[in-house]
Amino acid sequence: MKCSKAHKLISLYIDGELPEQDMKIFEDHMNICHKCRAEFEGSRELHKLFIKADEFKAPYGFHTKVMANISSGKAVRFSGIPVFLRFAEAAAIIVVIVFGILSGSTVLKGYPTDKTRDVMASLSLDVFDSAPPDSLAGAYLAMMEVRNEK
Repeated sequence: MKCSKAHKLISLYIDGELPEQDMKIFEDHMNICHKCRAEFEGSRELHKLFIKADEFKAPYGFHTKVMANISSGKAVRFSGIPVFLRFAEAAAIIVVIVFGILSGSTVLKGYPTDKTRDVMASLSLDVFDSAPPDSLAGAYLAMMEVRNEK
């Protein structure tokens, strides 16, 4: 018997559902193969733990609710439409981004270089003070400069 088949038969053997003709072959394999024997022992110990575990009763009406859901046929079916919509959304976003890049580069080609530099300079953050002197941040920076000078 191959190990792959023995692995499939472990739970049947533990549950006592393995036919007698397969039981002898299975037991012979367990005596020969130490790897399968170790897995069998682990499965048997796990089975013992489940047998010793406490049983909990389902809440009142649970069976009725489950059976009603099954009989109503509320099965979840896979539909390709949501997947298609996600791809369509992604494609539309990519088209908008590419269009924006192309149109932006086309618009900027029409500006003379001097005007472009002036526009870029006016948008620069270097024009602004990092902390105006009459602000709280300006006062803090002034105090720090005084401490660093000493």
